Amino acid sequence: MTSEPEQGLDFGPRGYLPRRAAQRARKIVLREQMGLGWPLAAVAAAVLVAVVGAVFLLTRATPPAPPFVPVAPIDAVDPAGATAFDVAGAPFDVLVVRIGGGLRTFAAPEEPVVYCTASRRLESPERVWNLRGRLVGGEGESLRVLTALLHEGVVYVDPSPAAAPPPVPAGETPGCVD
Repeated sequence: MTSEPEQGLDFGPRGYLPRRAAQRARKIVLREQMGLGWPLAAVAAAVLVAVVGAVFLLTRATPPAPPFVPVAPIDAVDPAGATAFDVAGAPFDVLVVRIGGGLRTFAAPEEPVVYCTASRRLESPERVWNLRGRLVGGEGESLRVLTALLHEGVVYVDPSPAAAPPPVPAGETPGCVD
């Protein structure tokens, strides 16, 4: 069975579509020029994104706002230990622990604290804490955790401490401090 070509084919806008599709084609924009508005809208959107991005980058490159206060340059912190700093604007010393690339800050207790590599804990002569500040040996309280930020090589800390985690005395004894 062969179909005969339709007589009177129109090669205008409907000429390349079958008759039924051509009747619905009025709802479809076919080979229409987009006009100058579309490229201008794309350029305007790109400029807007660039301006917003630049503003964001420029405002985020400033040191942290109060209540954060500078503690010390990161180079002053022992890279495999704990260092206490006297900080202006804080009613206590700040203990900065820098172990394995991480940075943790606590409100320092009265006695000196060191990091023991053998036990991987913070120790004083009478107490032992894990690296999250939880008391795991001795009598007393856990260390109060401080929020810290690092900006351009300087450690900043919020001097308002969070609540200390509850102590879990597990009978740990100091192994590095005499």
